[in-house]
Amino acid sequence: MVKEICSAFTLIQKIGEETLMKLLSSFELCGMTLKNRVVRSATMENMATSDKMPSKELLHLYEELAKGDVGLIITSGVRPDRTWNNPSHNRGMCLDRDDQIPVFAELTELVHKFGSKIVMQLGSFFVFNGDYVLPSVLPDDYASGISYRELTTSEIKKIVSAYGAAGLRASKAGFDAVQIHLAHGFPLSRFLSPFTNHRSDEYGGSIENLARIGVEIVAEIHQRVGSQFPIFIKMNVSDFCEGGMTIDDAVQLAKIFSLNGVSAIETSGGAIGREVSWLGPVDPSQWREGYFKDYAAAIKSQVDIPVILVGGLRDPEMMEEIILHNQSDLIAMSRPLIKEPCIVKRWIKGDLTSSDCTSCDSCSTTIMNEKNLQCILEE
Repeated sequence: MVKEICSAFTLIQKIGEETLMKLLSSFELCGMTLKNRVVRSATMENMATSDKMPSKELLHLYEELAKGDVGLIITSGVRPDRTWNNPSHNRGMCLDRDDQIPVFAELTELVHKFGSKIVMQLGSFFVFNGDYVLPSVLPDDYASGISYRELTTSEIKKIVSAYGAAGLRASKAGFDAVQIHLAHGFPLSRFLSPFTNHRSDEYGGSIENLARIGVEIVAEIHQRVGSQFPIFIKMNVSDFCEGGMTIDDAVQLAKIFSLNGVSAIETSGGAIGREVSWLGPVDPSQWREGYFKDYAAAIKSQVDIPVILVGGLRDPEMMEEIILHNQSDLIAMSRPLIKEPCIVKRWIKGDLTSSDCTSCDSCSTTIMNEKNLQCILEE
């Protein structure tokens, strides 16, 4: 009897080891072989040089992530035009000149040296032609005291063209793909939401029109780089506010993107000032690990391209279950990798303890105070 119990325990233990290998073993994504399914989600580091390029500190940060065996690294948002910068966050990267390509190539070469793949996230605009701009201006947008105006159709075309030029430069610098940031209530993402997009031209109204700017950016990059170059998007699964994008809307948008050249979708959600942000429910009592996983599963069930899930994930066994239940293809993290850049390597070595990141968000505070990204518990 004891022998039978021991045999059963050994079998269960073996099954556990084998299933966890799915998270930590190689995966084919859009023509690239990842050493595992763990993704570093785009995270603002506040470490760019005065000329908006990777600093030595930033290169070291990405080197540590690659040494730590992160399968796919997504950069912080790189703006296609430095004049789009929000002045309060002026230490982000930009890629709007050809003479910057060699410096960004140093970054890709460093990451590739340690076997990781790297994607450049192309961030959103905030300012255009010296003005704060939005797809549509709502009464609440003036609450901050900033004066906004609505983008014209011709300006939208120029924005699309700038994304195309940045995508070409990213390709020349050796990035494995680019990701368009269409999430979190930032100006570009507001085109997707009926709550924030009240336009009456071809960029507003129907679900196809709401998706149009994203579709045009993807087409513009492919026209310049070639149709085989992978383009990802990051989009909300819901705005979590009355009148905003719902999960049903998100599924329809995801279908449109998947049929128009998008290679993979990272699912996030929420916006500043709503019930849920990308950091999770605004009410801490509602916080739970993997708060976007059911929404990601709904999208994955309706598209034929890989889905990347981000949102409060800490436990590798939960990540494995998500993959095994076909709720997502890859798992992305941000805050745990700020605290422990080598967490994936630790898991690979057999220590499957969850991240002890408590989501205190003090790392966000360092950015808001214009300091370098860091976990205050690891100082």
